[in-house]
Amino acid sequence: MFNLTFSEKINSDIVSTLKYISEVLEAPRTAENHYEELIKTYDKLQENPFRRPLVQNKYLATKGIRSINIKNYVLFYKINENYNTVFLYRFLYCRRDWINILSNDPDN
Repeated sequence: MFNLTFSEKINSDIVSTLKYISEVLEAPRTAENHYEELIKTYDKLQENPFRRPLVQNKYLATKGIRSINIKNYVLFYKINENYNTVFLYRFLYCRRDWINILSNDPDN
């Protein structure tokens, strides 16, 4: 079983996403559903983070970034086999220019 670690950015991404859905879109139940899907995804990643391939972008793939879709969002993560850890990196809306966002991130 793999351990999960969370970047500061993903924590911010998740909080702002759930707040946006709940308060701006006025859909608190939908926000709860997204949160529940996140928890299920965490469990799946702990069991087998290799279930998802590397992203198709060659540059990001060389950085070891993988993704998994959660409703209209994408969870990006990296695997560190030496430490048996999955590093949860970002949680972005699927229509954002995530290739540019991730490629230009100095923490990547």
